[in-house]
Amino acid sequence: MATPLTLPGICWPLHASTGHLAVTTSHITGHFRAGAGEDAIIVCDLLPAGKFRNGAARHWCRTHQCYWGTQADLAGCPSAQPMQCRQHASPMGYVLYPTLFDPSQFHATTLRLGQDGLIRLRARAADGGALFSRDLPALAIDCRALPGLFPRDVVQLNVTPAAAQAFAAALQAGAPLDCSDCARCGHPHLDLGDFALAPHRRHSCGHCGHDASHSAAPIVSTPLWRLRHHITQCF
Repeated sequence: MATPLTLPGICWPLHASTGHLAVTTSHITGHFRAGAGEDAIIVCDLLPAGKFRNGAARHWCRTHQCYWGTQADLAGCPSAQPMQCRQHASPMGYVLYPTLFDPSQFHATTLRLGQDGLIRLRARAADGGALFSRDLPALAIDCRALPGLFPRDVVQLNVTPAAAQAFAAALQAGAPLDCSDCARCGHPHLDLGDFALAPHRRHSCGHCGHDASHSAAPIVSTPLWRLRHHITQCF
């Protein structure tokens, strides 16, 4: 396979119960066939994440949102090869060179999920009121314009189709929404899929893999919930 490319982009697993939206880099590394799609092969981003119950060391893959370190993982990874999680060859959704939205430059901002699955961004420019209108598969929000909302190492909040769909579904279902931060790294937790419809107290971190953070009450957690103070209408 050709050498992977590192480019500005957003990526997301096509099937996952957690996600990683508040990212510390605006770049992704992988193999891409186009500027956007659901067929990218993205390089694993593995980091130590404590131990399994049997005491074996485990790692967390931020890219594919899964743990590494089982006997099967070890058997499938010769010492001469870099570690790869079990989902390393799974196609992922992606957008290269995504729109980077600076909310401090606009007012009356709305984000909606269209029936076609696109994220509809509408905003009025602060310097004259010109309309900013985009229909996007995914969107990056510049966190430098939102000080104090997320940890300092977060550079942007990636609004992915999976996150937007989960948020919209939770709102429609009337689920109790909030944003739970990881007790270890402070990054916000994202619930996806069935977890976005089933309020719960224990949350696993998509950034560091810590799996023992608890909210005060059962909630569906998403960092998009925090945008409601900065965006007039958010889904």
